[in-house]
Amino acid sequence: MDVLAQDGLARKQSSTNTYSRKTYQRSIRHDEQIEAQKSLHLSGFEKLLMVVGVVLVVATMISIITIKNSLNASERSLQTLSTQSSKFRNQNQSLTQELDGIENNAINRIVKKDKLSLSDTNVRDVTR
Repeated sequence: MDVLAQDGLARKQSSTNTYSRKTYQRSIRHDEQIEAQKSLHLSGFEKLLMVVGVVLVVATMISIITIKNSLNASERSLQTLSTQSSKFRNQNQSLTQELDGIENNAINRIVKKDKLSLSDTNVRDVTR
């Protein structure tokens, strides 16, 4: 009895899955139309535009990288010059202080040697 039940089930399934020849051909044509719609046909001008666009993007990326490298080199150069400027400014300040000290010692030696007095009222600023 099982065999008959299974046989009936197989007949039932096969009868529901059968297509007529026209229905099958229509479904194939429909599938072909869908495939034709999926593929994108581009004209030569459109392809040229895409190539030019890609070239422009690549050229832009390369130029940005080149400019960034140039900017980094300029920043390093600026940092080096800034460091040298600070170094020279500090040396100049040290030498100015040293010169002021030497001048004061020389003035004090002359004042002691000639037995003069050094007071602010007697000193005139000659740099003006």
